[in-house]
Amino acid sequence: MSIPNTLPLGTDTPKPQAATQPLDPANLRQFAGQFPTGVAVVTAYDGTDRLHGLTLNAVTSVSLNPPLYLVCLSNTSNTLNAIMENRMFGINFLSEGQQAVSRVFASKSDNKFDSIPYLRGHERVPLLQDAVATAVCRVEDVFPGGDHQIVVGRLESYDIAGGHPLMFHKGQYLDRRDSLPSDGIR
Repeated sequence: MSIPNTLPLGTDTPKPQAATQPLDPANLRQFAGQFPTGVAVVTAYDGTDRLHGLTLNAVTSVSLNPPLYLVCLSNTSNTLNAIMENRMFGINFLSEGQQAVSRVFASKSDNKFDSIPYLRGHERVPLLQDAVATAVCRVEDVFPGGDHQIVVGRLESYDIAGGHPLMFHKGQYLDRRDSLPSDGIR
């Protein structure tokens, strides 16, 4: 595979160019929105057995051996606090029919699980029904990442129901039958 616009060995590397957009949160969100992602809900419970969860797309496979995943959660997240308390969390990859579930877990509601069907999985971690895949992870490590914490978890159990995943791009949910929206920005 060749990489376009590379320089032959021994030539001077080009000087980095200044960013064309200021680094403010709105522009950073627009930049991040250029990359289509799946939608996940991370779930946990705290020491009083209260359930917590939030919608995110910052979920990444880190390693197959050992099986590690990372999730990134805001430093102020109640779900992060529950994860740190019990050292366990669930990853739920939402199906295309779960836009409403995504919106519930993206809200600040205290009762997110009241209208959402779930089961208690391995180590009693809450797992959402109708997701295309779910997993339970034990916290392996935590790293600071600015206004977030990067939580690395070792998969202890998982289930694949299958189906079509819920996708997100440029601030909107995608229908798998549609092509990616284009805004003409170059």
